[in-house]
Amino acid sequence: MTELNPPLKSQRSSAFAAEWDEDTLPSGKRLFLWISVCILGVSGLIFTFLSEPLFYPELKVGDIAYHDLRTRVKGEIEDTFATEQAQLKARNSVVPVFKANKVQYEQFAENIQNELAFIKSLQKKIYSAKSTDSTIADKSAIKTPEYYELYIASAISPTRFDAFSRELSLCAQKVNRALPRFSVQDNTFWQPAVEEFLPDNWSPDLRKQSALLVCRLLTPNLMIDEDATYAKAEQLTAVVKPVMRAVQPGTILLKKGEIVTKNNIKLLDAAGIRGQIRWPLILTLVLSLVASSTFVGIYLYTYKRQFLFSLPTLGLIFTTSIIACSIAFTLSNGFEQLIPLPALALILTIFFGRSLAFIVALPLLVLLTVDGAVGVNNFIALSAGCCAAIFAYSKQRHDLVLTGLLIGVCQSLGFLISLAIAPQALGIAGLGRVIGFEFLGGIVSAIVSIGCLPFLENMFGLLTPFRLSELTNAEQPLLRKLEEKAPGTYQHSLAVANLAEAGARAIGADANLVRAGALYHDLGKAADPKYFIENQLGDKNPHDSISPEESREKVLNHVKDGIDLAIKNSLPKAIRDFIPMHQGTSLMAYFYHKACLRDGADKVDSNFYRYPGPKPNSKETAIVMLADVSEAVTHSMNDPSQEEIDEALAKVFENRWQDGQLNQSTLTYKELQEVKSAFVKVWRDLHHERLKYPTTTTGRMAVPPQSVAPHS
Repeated sequence: MTELNPPLKSQRSSAFAAEWDEDTLPSGKRLFLWISVCILGVSGLIFTFLSEPLFYPELKVGDIAYHDLRTRVKGEIEDTFATEQAQLKARNSVVPVFKANKVQYEQFAENIQNELAFIKSLQKKIYSAKSTDSTIADKSAIKTPEYYELYIASAISPTRFDAFSRELSLCAQKVNRALPRFSVQDNTFWQPAVEEFLPDNWSPDLRKQSALLVCRLLTPNLMIDEDATYAKAEQLTAVVKPVMRAVQPGTILLKKGEIVTKNNIKLLDAAGIRGQIRWPLILTLVLSLVASSTFVGIYLYTYKRQFLFSLPTLGLIFTTSIIACSIAFTLSNGFEQLIPLPALALILTIFFGRSLAFIVALPLLVLLTVDGAVGVNNFIALSAGCCAAIFAYSKQRHDLVLTGLLIGVCQSLGFLISLAIAPQALGIAGLGRVIGFEFLGGIVSAIVSIGCLPFLENMFGLLTPFRLSELTNAEQPLLRKLEEKAPGTYQHSLAVANLAEAGARAIGADANLVRAGALYHDLGKAADPKYFIENQLGDKNPHDSISPEESREKVLNHVKDGIDLAIKNSLPKAIRDFIPMHQGTSLMAYFYHKACLRDGADKVDSNFYRYPGPKPNSKETAIVMLADVSEAVTHSMNDPSQEEIDEALAKVFENRWQDGQLNQSTLTYKELQEVKSAFVKVWRDLHHERLKYPTTTTGRMAVPPQSVAPHS
């Protein structure tokens, strides 16, 4: 199979490296808007989280008292902190109970023999390398040898290695049985003790390296009996009596500047003076939200850069997150099961994929739990619901109903599992009610997600797989109009869509977006179809009777007319981009060639006959550009063979690449080859008539009388 010119690989890499930042990073007005969106989004989240502590201040553990808090009542209350300290002291006084861990002596002996066998084989390789004047690296062992293995292999001569092995094995067995060993992080801890078991007539270095060998294979033979130790600690803790504290009117319970503890909270509750603005919590929440937003930003910059610098994407993420958190705080007192975090996860999954949804939803859920809006039980339940929303999502709209059921089931199961961690005294009736609300919460999340999709699509101009499916329906008014006004173009668009979809699937691009873009890429030809060969149906070509300049204007108009028609009919921007980008800044070679024959190549500006662009800025738009020209080339060939098709497409791809049309997309050289292979597999499905231009390096357009400099 013909490949693209390999030297282009380095050219493409350098071109891409030079233009990626320019194409992706915002600048000027766009940078200002991007910064504004980020600041407004983070500020909105901060205000959402801080509305409760600001308007409903209440001291919590970890807060700082800003004035002396005195009791106005008399009573007695358990000093839980002092009680806990007494219990902790009793628990820490427990001496651990140990139990013997029977070592597998036979396995240890076998391991020692295997290790010595490996060293012996290594020794043979060392002497073999010396005799052949080569290196050990040329004849490496199965595994990379450790230093002690190399040392022993070199220090012991082959003639006495067997005796050394027997002696070391015997010593190792003694060590294994006689040396008491606890679990340690580094087995070399036992090295000094192991050396004591080795023969005194060995050199210090040999004793050291041999001890390291034995240490590597040793395992602990003493371990703490956790059950017995825990039971012993519980016995001592149970006899500790609660520490009680008497409070009198006027007693200072919390001095200015002191940190609130669990004990303080109970004392303050008894005195009825717990409320004050919780500035430490406010500061912590602000820093946590900024840190979480930064974490999401770093993730997007690393893996999803196209989302990070997309204003509609950021707008949707911040808007849905703020709304979900606002509802969470509203429902936090008694209706936590209905908090729509799974709905947020499902919406983000539909628009941006599973990984981004997980990265955004998880920190929000954790922060809601830390802030007290969500309890531990519902944290686990909502986590299960979010995971179901993310991983059970299907691109089929009717499957969202099943997804909603799965969210409800997982949320209910998550709550049941949480009871093992944080038990609640609910009773059978109470448990049934909570489980019912958990299931209902999952269903509500799915309904909210489905209901919000159309509004979010229109508000932010983003596309879901469901919207793309609607756009590719043959009954769409624009497609019907294209079929009626320019039937040849419509058939061409179908053929390009088939090619492009196959190419997208081959490299994991968005096949749905590619198909939709391909169907609408030549929409403007419906305005004046007779100037395009596929719609002439054998009639006289009007370009034969007009100048190249007029032909250029007529052909350029199909891009402008297409964009105008797309805007008038509210086609999403992601689809509109395919209209100019499928041509990029490529050369209208036929009309340029015609002008050169008339006026002379030195008097014709090739740039005048180029499309205005922009160039494709994504894999999807680049694939449609390649599919468009590939369809034209293959359709213009008379009964071509597989090899001829492959060669023609290779020239097409190379022409677009050399011309710089792909240097703003993210297509790699390997992906281009895969796209080309996919095109070759479906080329026989394309049948409509195309003009056969003189054979050239592109397979279709004429070569101008002299070379044309690539357009920047």
